Amino acid sequence: MMKKILFTLFVILFIAGCADKKRVLNIENRGLCSAPSATLYLNTLEIQNSAKTFNISPDEIRKALADSLKETNCFYVFNKKAEPLKSENEYLVETKVSLFQEQEIIEKNIFKKEEKERLSMTIALYAHNESKKINANTTSELFIDKTKILGFTTQKDSAEDSETVLKNAVKQVSILLKDGFEKLQNSEK
Repeated sequence: MMKKILFTLFVILFIAGCADKKRVLNIENRGLCSAPSATLYLNTLEIQNSAKTFNISPDEIRKALADSLKETNCFYVFNKKAEPLKSENEYLVETKVSLFQEQEIIEKNIFKKEEKERLSMTIALYAHNESKKINANTTSELFIDKTKILGFTTQKDSAEDSETVLKNAVKQVSILLKDGFEKLQNSEK
């Protein structure tokens, strides 16, 4: 009887304790403006990646950024424009992204290992035309705690982790860019 209870307790602890993710807050950026006030052309995208397994493609970043900027209802968003800008409300957007991953393994005993991982994405936007410049920078992080008991762990869902970090970063930077445009408009009054 005692063996069954211990076995059941072990299985419950194993299933419940294999992975614990502390997610960043979900950021809401929908409909922040009543109407678009500027047209943005996503120009260059530079990615610095010092991560081993945390990879996000340029196309994924560009699409997520465009979608997030459109969700604010503050901007018209297009891909790079070949011809010169025609209006003072048109801006080229230069994007720099930095991906970082840190892993730490702590061996508790011969049966149990604890793994800690931090995924970090920094986005810097630089919107400019001939007379105006606006910057927006943010960092999104995800901390993951995993415990391996007897070498077993749940399957790592790294695609979901990457998507969480990306969505939170682009939503936050879109809000910051909107704030930058509001400050610029208020200073011109």
